[in-house]
Amino acid sequence: MNRIVTAGCSFTKYKWPCWPNYIGWFQGGYDLTNLGSAGSSNETIARSVYNAVNKYPSIEKVYIMWSGSNRYEIVHDEIDHSLKRDETITYSRWDSDFDWNQFYGGHYYKDKHEYYVRWFQNERQNDVRTLETILFTQMFLDKAKIDYTMMCYRGHIIVHDKNKMSNGQKALYDKIDWTKFIFWQEHGGLDDFAKALYKDQYNLPDDYHPLPLAHYHWVKDVIFKSPILCPKDEYEKIKKWKT
Repeated sequence: MNRIVTAGCSFTKYKWPCWPNYIGWFQGGYDLTNLGSAGSSNETIARSVYNAVNKYPSIEKVYIMWSGSNRYEIVHDEIDHSLKRDETITYSRWDSDFDWNQFYGGHYYKDKHEYYVRWFQNERQNDVRTLETILFTQMFLDKAKIDYTMMCYRGHIIVHDKNKMSNGQKALYDKIDWTKFIFWQEHGGLDDFAKALYKDQYNLPDDYHPLPLAHYHWVKDVIFKSPILCPKDEYEKIKKWKT
């Protein structure tokens, strides 16, 4: 059976069903591999897609939801369990494909993360890095002849106003195939959609991730624009998620 691959951050895979869980309701007949991982930078998301293409021979479609442009990676060659990291800053996992311990939300020491963000991180560089990552991923999937759809978890992660771009940014921006993107309204993402139409679908103030009902409607109304409703009993189950 051919495969659908989804990739992203915690808006793609979390402790409750997210949008990839509902793809099969509208595009059935595929095995689904969800590569989403909390805290992922866009480089991490892109690399997960490259690895999946190399690993699975029968990928029919890839869906990518890009994350925050300010996230960055740090890697170590060994697993060091003695590292005292702040889990609100970063996440880690052993990446067996590259034999390194990957910290993919930022530096594992809070003081070093804050120092980097204050003195070295630059919004324009973040945008350029994001555009480069998107462009390289599109080129990679085009070369592999794999269909794909891209989205953003929030609208602000990419600068779209060319009056605010350098010449280099404009050149990268114009190379990207924006017809491969799905936005809500002009440039909105899942979080913008959920906050506007499903603002009760959050466990605020403890959690800022939209609940399954918003994810279902993102798939139904934004990705597929489908008039088809899921069975009433399933819909009631989705509506009851509150934790």
